[in-house]
Order: sequence, then C-alpha cells, then structure tokens
Amino acid sequence: MVEQFSDYFDLLYQDIPANVFKWVLILFCLGAVVIIAFRICRKGSCSLAICSVGRDLSRLLLAEYVALLYCSTVIFRKASKFVSGYDFHPFWSYAAIRDGKEQLLVENAMNVVVFVPVGLLLGLAFRSIRWWQVILIGGGISISIEALQYFTCRGFSEVDDVMHNTLGCIAGFAVYKVGKRICNARK
Repeated sequence: MVEQFSDYFDLLYQDIPANVFKWVLILFCLGAVVIIAFRICRKGSCSLAICSVGRDLSRLLLAEYVALLYCSTVIFRKASKFVSGYDFHPFWSYAAIRDGKEQLLVENAMNVVVFVPVGLLLGLAFRSIRWWQVILIGGGISISIEALQYFTCRGFSEVDDVMHNTLGCIAGFAVYKVGKRICNARK
C-alpha cells in the first residue's frame, strides 16, 4: 500500500519541469524577505512584526501550493485520449472498488491527502475563517481543477474527486483547529 501511495505522488508531479520547483522555492524565499521587511518597516519593531509574518507566509505558501496543484493536475499534465473523460455520478468509484478495482481506493485516499495542506494553510493564513468557507474554497479549487481537466482533456473529471478533495481540505482545517486548541490550552 505504501508503494502505491509513493507511485501516486510520483505520477502527480512527474510532468512538472524541475525549473518550476526551483522558481517556486526562489519566489517563496523572495516573498519571505519582502514580507519580513515590509512588516518590520510597518510596525517599527521586529518583535511586533513576527505576529503578522507567520500569517503572511502561510498565505504565500497557500498560493504556491495551489499553483503547484494546478501545475500537476492541469497545466503540465499531458493531454491524452485514453485518460480523459468524466463521470458525474457520485460514489461511482466505491462501486468500482467493490467490483475489484482496488487502485481506486488509493486514488481516493490520495485525493484526500493532497488537499489536507490547503485546509491547514487556510486556517493558518486567515485567522477568522469558518469551516463553511473552507468547504467553499476547497470545493471551488477542486471544481475548477476538474472543469479544466474536462475542457482541456488532461484527466478524468469526476464528482468523487471533488468530494475527496473537499474532505481533505476539511481534514486539514480540523488539524489546524486541534493544533490551535492544544496551543491555547498550554498557555
């Protein structure tokens, strides 16, 4: 099972050119420097600026992570006649799993896992965000990916992916909320 997860991650990012990852790292570093400098200049003190820097860095990471999701699922994914298509019936993959297509179980789990960072970063980036907003944002990102895959013939569009991606987003937000409660309880 671990090997299947590893293979899934390899497939997810295999078409993205290495230069894209380098530029994402460079942009993050440059963005971090600009954010820190801006906050210090604005607040006038390093200690006061640190509070806002974490939230700003989370927003930057969120934007870059979502951009990498689009790169891996649409932009750099090769168009194919054999993989493209759609199935807009909810829970169709579970019937297929029951009929012997166990690989779909790994794909469903990975669709959840891939969106956990989105929910976690949404919580870190936006202090007052609510669970229903996380659902709307996570679902919206997922729907846009599925729609782009459908219209560009760069993947298999399905309602199950949207459900699993949104579930992953909710799980990531739940991790944030639990972590926040633990931190607050220790204070």
